[in-house]
Amino acid sequence: MKTCQAVIVFFLTLGANAATLVPSDAQQSTQCIDDSTHVGRTPYNYPSYSNYDTISTSQLQVKSVFDWVDSIATAMGVPPGFVKDVGRNESKWPKPNNLNYLIPNGDLQIMPATYKIWYKKLGLTGGKTRYNYLIVGIAYLKYCKDQGDGTWRQARYIYARGRWKNPSQWTKLEHRFMSDIDWKLYD
Repeated sequence: MKTCQAVIVFFLTLGANAATLVPSDAQQSTQCIDDSTHVGRTPYNYPSYSNYDTISTSQLQVKSVFDWVDSIATAMGVPPGFVKDVGRNESKWPKPNNLNYLIPNGDLQIMPATYKIWYKKLGLTGGKTRYNYLIVGIAYLKYCKDQGDGTWRQARYIYARGRWKNPSQWTKLEHRFMSDIDWKLYD
C-alpha cells in the first residue's frame, strides 16, 4: 500500500488588493513512500513561465458568465464556443459580468416547460438562477445532439425548433440563426 505525502512550501506576500502565492521551486518536494520498499521520488519538473509565478486571488474567482459556460460546457462535453454562439443568437449575452442578472428564460432562452422538466431531471436546487439556466440549457443542447444525427448543426436546429426539418423547408428566420454559426468549428 502506498502512502504519498506532498510537501510544498509557499511564501505568502501581500499585494495591494489581494494575496499572492509564490511557490519556490527549490523548496518543493514530494515524497512517495511505498510501505514495503520505502522508495522516495521527486516531482515532475514542470516548465516555469514568468507569467505564472504569481496568482492573485482575484484570478481564482469567476468574473463573467462565460467562465461558467466554459466550465459547464466542458464538463458536459459540449464545445464552449458553440454554447457562446447559441447564446449570442438567443439573447446576445446581456450583462455578462453581472452573475446575478437574469433575463426571462435565461441566456440560452429555455422554454419554461423545458426548464421545469430538466431542472427536476438534473436535480438542481436554488430555483431560477442564471447559473441553473446555463446548466439546463447546456444539458438540453447535449440532449438535442443525441436526438439528431450527432452533429451540433442538427442539435442547434432541434434546440430552437423542437425537431429537425430539411433545410429546404426552413423559414428565413431559421436560415438566419443557422447561418450565424461557423459549423466547421464544431462538426
